[in-house]
Amino acid sequence: MKVLAMAALFLLQQPRSAQPPSNVQQSPKSTIEGVVFRAGTGEPIPRARINITRVLAPGESPSPPTNIPPVTTDSQGKFVIKDLEAGAYRLVAQRNGFARQEYGERTPGRGGTVLNIQGGQAMKDVVFRLTPAGALGGRVTDPSGEPMAGLIIALLRSSYDVAGRRNYQAVGTARTNDRGEYRLYWVTPGRYFVSAAPTRSAGEFAGATPNTNEVTDLGYATTYYPGTADASLAATVEVQPGAELSTIDLTMVPQQVFSIRGRILDGTTGQPARNALAMLRPRRPFAVPLNSGPNYNPATGFEFRDVAPGQYWVVALLMPPPGAQTSNQPQSAQVPVDVSGSNIENLVVAVTRGISISGRVTVDGGASVSSLSTAGNLRVGLSPVTPDLQFPGSSSTPVMADGSFAVENVSSGEYRVSAFPMPTNGYIKSARLGNTDVLQESVSISGNVSGPLEVVLSTNAAQVDGSVVDKDQNPVRGIQAVLIPDRRDRRDLYKTVTTDQNGRFSFRNVAPGDYRLFAWEDLEQFAYNDPEILRRYEQLGNPLKISESARLTVEAKMIPAGQ
Repeated sequence: MKVLAMAALFLLQQPRSAQPPSNVQQSPKSTIEGVVFRAGTGEPIPRARINITRVLAPGESPSPPTNIPPVTTDSQGKFVIKDLEAGAYRLVAQRNGFARQEYGERTPGRGGTVLNIQGGQAMKDVVFRLTPAGALGGRVTDPSGEPMAGLIIALLRSSYDVAGRRNYQAVGTARTNDRGEYRLYWVTPGRYFVSAAPTRSAGEFAGATPNTNEVTDLGYATTYYPGTADASLAATVEVQPGAELSTIDLTMVPQQVFSIRGRILDGTTGQPARNALAMLRPRRPFAVPLNSGPNYNPATGFEFRDVAPGQYWVVALLMPPPGAQTSNQPQSAQVPVDVSGSNIENLVVAVTRGISISGRVTVDGGASVSSLSTAGNLRVGLSPVTPDLQFPGSSSTPVMADGSFAVENVSSGEYRVSAFPMPTNGYIKSARLGNTDVLQESVSISGNVSGPLEVVLSTNAAQVDGSVVDKDQNPVRGIQAVLIPDRRDRRDLYKTVTTDQNGRFSFRNVAPGDYRLFAWEDLEQFAYNDPEILRRYEQLGNPLKISESARLTVEAKMIPAGQ
């Protein structure tokens, strides 16, 4: 009995496990319920996977990080996502044999709708209608009719880059077999281009491992359906839902190939670079990306073999010694090369040491940098203005607690100044390099710079909220709203957002200035970067004059597809 009493006394003296105070309110959890149907027939799709991703507001960092496992539809095509925190989410439905679909997307690949969920909300009737995927295939032969094995078949989509230029984007690849046949399956319905090219390296396309008994004839140009080496003459192929095109045949166009040989010099010593990398990149539009090139040897230089006629950049990088730890941008240089009719010999690429640009970030009004919401993560960046340039790449550096920074190893070129991640309600108010305003114009780096780079941030950015409505004044979800400054060269001020389930949008961290707000029902991604495209819609945009700290609420009319 004495032992039991002592044990009881011991237990009473132990600290009790922590219990949440009774007066602390736990945030109510939310749910999303929905169903997945087959487009056209309305039959439910079982075993479809629903992926859900939390969308963070600017400056928001969930703690702990949100990691939401996917859910699967039942035999009736229904799904339930439980225990969600209040916030914004994206949903994506996938099932083998169907095109992947983001909830609210109006056209495949255009982006979907963000769902804004309140605490304790039970959102129901979320509906996906998955479109059956298609397939296409064919046969590739040489001019004599002999099948060509081991060619890379690329499924290409025409798109705009961030500079507003049309280009090809590879969305799928395959290899021809011993009969010269290929097949691309589960293709999202739409319009595409098809190209065939010899495999010049095992790593040219991911997953394209050649057969060791296979001999690839490299004397052919990249050939586009229906059989041309001129990308501008390529014909589109339209893949219908659930249909299979099996007659997309190509006859390869013979083409003489050449080599490029040269040396990489360390501009500091004038001697051959010891630890370098040589790469070959296309300069022309509609170019399929090339491999990174051969190994570099200080004694013999570099050599690119089997190069088709065209315009290229020969890019050289001076790499840090093995085992060295550095976060600086590698020293780099690039030389334009036109390949036509003969080999190129004795090309010299001299890599000169980049310069260091020091500077300081201050906050308008006298606040300290350490008081910003992104303090500790803030970086200052320099991005090349010319999109053709593969290098120099974007250079960025962390900002210290006192606001100082130093961007190392900056090569000659034209740059734009940026700061990221932008603090809450933040924007770059001014940027000066010595006595030069480099916020309104690009930074020209061609040697030693005079004076520090002074960047002033303001936390008085504007916010533009609103909704997109159709011709009947009904809100429209899944519409991309685009805010474009009248200074069209200030691409750092372009902002895009997609309307949520209620047709609403919000632009934050907006710098003061004159803008136009556009809301297209269906426009190719980045097409608004093309000045000619934008000129057609100029009068359909809402003009906005935005002042510092403004909080605007606007209504944008949707621009119908095809208008």
